[in-house]
Amino acid sequence: MKNKLILICCLLFLSVYSTIAQRPQGNNSGSMPSEGIISGKIIDADLNHPVEYANIVLFSKRDSSMITGTVTNIEGEFKLENLPFGRCYLRVGFIGYKKTIINDIIINPRQKTTDLGTIKIRQSSENLKEVEISADRSLIEYKIDKKVINVSQDINSTGGSAIEALENTPSVNVDIEGNVSLRGSSSFTVLIDGRPSVLEGGDALQQIPANTIEQIEIITNPSAKYDPDGIAGIINVILKKQNKPGFNGIVNASVATGNKYSSDFLLNYRTGKINLFAGMDYYNREMTVTGKWEQQIYSEDTTDYLMSDIERIKIPMGYSFNGGMDYYFDKKSTLSFLGKYGYYNFERNLNSNLYSYTSPISSDIYSIAKSSMKREGNHYNITSNYIYKFNDKGHELSAMAYFSERKSDVTEYLNEYITNNEWIITDDQESIRTEEDGNSWDFRVKADYSKPVFTEGRIEAGLQSRMNYQNNKYKDYEFDAVQNIWVNNNEDNNEMDFTRNIHSLYFIFSDNIKKIHYQLGLRGEYTFRNIENKQSPDVYEINRIDMFPTIHISRQFPNDHQLMASYSRRINRPKGRYLDPFPNYLNSYTTRIGNPGLQPEYIDSYELGYQKRFGSSFISVEAYYRITNDKITMVRTLDENDIMIITFKNLDKDYALGTEIMANISAAKWLQINASVNLYNYRLEGEIINEDVEQNSTNFDGRLNTTFKFNKDTRLQIIGKYKGPSVTAQGEREGFFAANIAFRKDFFKHNLTTTLKVSDIFGTMNYDYITTGEGFYSCNNFKRESQIVTLSLSYRINNYKKEKQREEKTDIDLEEDF
Repeated sequence: MKNKLILICCLLFLSVYSTIAQRPQGNNSGSMPSEGIISGKIIDADLNHPVEYANIVLFSKRDSSMITGTVTNIEGEFKLENLPFGRCYLRVGFIGYKKTIINDIIINPRQKTTDLGTIKIRQSSENLKEVEISADRSLIEYKIDKKVINVSQDINSTGGSAIEALENTPSVNVDIEGNVSLRGSSSFTVLIDGRPSVLEGGDALQQIPANTIEQIEIITNPSAKYDPDGIAGIINVILKKQNKPGFNGIVNASVATGNKYSSDFLLNYRTGKINLFAGMDYYNREMTVTGKWEQQIYSEDTTDYLMSDIERIKIPMGYSFNGGMDYYFDKKSTLSFLGKYGYYNFERNLNSNLYSYTSPISSDIYSIAKSSMKREGNHYNITSNYIYKFNDKGHELSAMAYFSERKSDVTEYLNEYITNNEWIITDDQESIRTEEDGNSWDFRVKADYSKPVFTEGRIEAGLQSRMNYQNNKYKDYEFDAVQNIWVNNNEDNNEMDFTRNIHSLYFIFSDNIKKIHYQLGLRGEYTFRNIENKQSPDVYEINRIDMFPTIHISRQFPNDHQLMASYSRRINRPKGRYLDPFPNYLNSYTTRIGNPGLQPEYIDSYELGYQKRFGSSFISVEAYYRITNDKITMVRTLDENDIMIITFKNLDKDYALGTEIMANISAAKWLQINASVNLYNYRLEGEIINEDVEQNSTNFDGRLNTTFKFNKDTRLQIIGKYKGPSVTAQGEREGFFAANIAFRKDFFKHNLTTTLKVSDIFGTMNYDYITTGEGFYSCNNFKRESQIVTLSLSYRINNYKKEKQREEKTDIDLEEDF
């Protein structure tokens, strides 16, 4: 199957390339010598950053026919060779930027080489009025290997966390409890400024205030430079940074209905060779979920029914301090230190009214179950980075050392009471308490080297060692009502040690073949993993070598067309709670147990994409195919006492084949529309408890983001999203729709910003799913708190903008795109 797909991709590229190649290039000076060279570098005029994969097209001055073209490399540099003599002009274009024309370029025997130097291009939505500049980025920007989400343009995420920002992001879905999935998979890697997070997945994203985020990168097929962990790829959160000289900063605060509060600040001082920065954030966001749960258990002649009304309250709360410095030795070398210390506290309270009976023999039982969980602890991380740039552009060496530690204490209570049919307590039934004391640390060192080779090629290489250790201790208690004390069950106590060391090497080579840019990468990893459980004599050990190849290909065509293809092999290592065999008693009817024998999942991911720009608007189409081997699946079974056991097993495979279409349309100066559709077929096959499983569904997700710009200080944003139904290993899930609205107003020359938003304005955020298995059936319906009103304030300190001085004469003309 892999070979067929690779062959199809190759044939497609060859056919497109041959078609383009057969078209006349418009320059009929075939008899003229072709010895000319034009080079230059493209940078963002406002950010002063290189613009990678900008479209460079050279035209003949005589008849405006195209001579040749190329794209810029990672440093924003380009080079056109074998050019005929004559007069010509060059056009620079990229999605979200104004086209830039450089006129009157002359190539002749006396001047065969022309270096255009640094060419600055500006974002297309920039508005110039006297000396004031108001620049808007596109909400979403596409690059060869990632989607970049400019969070500052999403006012619906203001006052929330990174999860709220991701709710409005293509390729990403967030369910009613804040669980994030990327293209249908909840397995992905979270990075913060390219570095690993102390916390994992949703916990990490929940802690990051959206106001502190500059961009979010969605990397679905990362290169060999990145860790290969995660089925769906990488979510890289890039935090805001201040690079202006002097003192400046930003302060944010928000309050929302339903006991939701957050605040943060970032301060920066830069002078000479030193840049200092410090910040703090605090959050406390209560969320309520209500619903119903029904379960049926079948025996030979009777059916046991269990129905429950549920109210679940989640309260994530915490704070953190961060700071650091950059020291610039000279233009070539920079040393950075940064650190973060934080406290987190996650509480979950679940109240259930339970009604159980049997049929045909009726035996009615009414009870109330009250459970609570509190997970709290401290975490910190320290990072040091060093970068050295050699004399030739793009030639550099970087090194990083990172250490993080996390301590956590988890206490869970489960109290169940017998009641009458009006839910009035008549007798105590059972009280259970479990405690978990956890400690983990992560240490990483890595070095990366990059060097240009040949004319437009590049080699990249690096090595990394990452060492992780976790220790978890468990204690189980029962309440003795006679003595009014908690009694420890020693036989149920447990302790687990988890060690995993991964050492890796990677190599990447990239170059151009005529107008096709390609990147080939290979990463090799050695993994040692060991799990020891005090309650079991078994030792679960892994010694394994894995290889992870990556391929990226792009072809930039004239008139802002781009075609891309990529392949990557990835791995998803099971999380600690999936491996932990210690029972977690959810209630008297349900227990969760991990499986230390779980194997990692291996993923083959293919993508083929196309982009076309229309002025400041663009459309993109991405086709993707993903195969997951040894799929890790949650499995529900019944034990001999009819207790529901939730555990995890390796299924055989699942497949996802789909297309994601997105359009970013500047309908008018005052109206911006971003729409995306993800249509994919999901297939799951394997074996659960000696029974063959084959599930199949065609899934549909859609999102519409509309922004009305009344003036440079005022805007309104409306977002609607739909997540279609899907299948699971043992059932199916229904779809849901939700809509948000937000209004933003700037005051005092953009120093103060106020935002008012309403989430789930129609109250349609529901979550329904059905699970079936041998001898049981369960149905769940949950609804998240809706119509949440949030007010946010943001104040910028010394947010001045320097006056732009117009040059009296220039050869660079800007074409306005409206």
